[in-house]
Amino acid sequence: MTWPVLAGQAPWRFAIGPTGEAAAILLLCALALSPLRLLFPRAPLVLRLLRRRRDIGLAAFFYAVLHLVFFVLSIGRLDYILQGLAWASMWTGWLAFALMLLPAAISSDRAMRRLGRMWKRLQRLIYPVAILVLCHWLLLAATPFQALAWFAPLAALQLARLGLIFYGRRRERETEA
Repeated sequence: MTWPVLAGQAPWRFAIGPTGEAAAILLLCALALSPLRLLFPRAPLVLRLLRRRRDIGLAAFFYAVLHLVFFVLSIGRLDYILQGLAWASMWTGWLAFALMLLPAAISSDRAMRRLGRMWKRLQRLIYPVAILVLCHWLLLAATPFQALAWFAPLAALQLARLGLIFYGRRRERETEA
C-alpha cells in the first residue's frame, strides 16, 4: 500500500486513498463487533474478534495517522491545508481524526480502570467518528458506491442491534406487568 511511495516510485498522494480506506474499513469492523455479539452470542469467530476489538480499533487509528501524514506530505504547505478547511470534504476528515484521538489515547487497561464508567462514554465518541468518516468518504469519492457498500452492513447491524435492545426491554416490561 505504501511501499511505492516510501521507495520513491510514486508521489505521496498515491498512499492517501489506500490508507484512508484501510482506516475506515478497520473502524467499521471494530464497530460491527458489538451488534454481531448480540446477534450471535456464542459464535466462536465473533468471540475471538471481540477479544481483538481494541487492536482493530487502534489499527484503524494508526492507518488514519498514516492517511493524515501522507495527506500533509502530499500538500506540503500549511497555508494550503488551512485553505482546504473551507471544504466539507476536508473538515469532516480533520474532525473525525480529532475525535479519534481521545478513544485511541484511552485504549488501555490502565485508562479503563482509572476512568471507570466514563471510559465507555468516551469510547462512544467513535460513533460520530464513523458518521464523519462516511461523510468524508462520500464527499471525496467519484461515486458513492464503495463507501455505501462498506457502511451499509454496519448500518444494518446497528439497526438490528437497536431492534434487539428495544425488543428485549419491551419483553422485560411485559413480563413485569
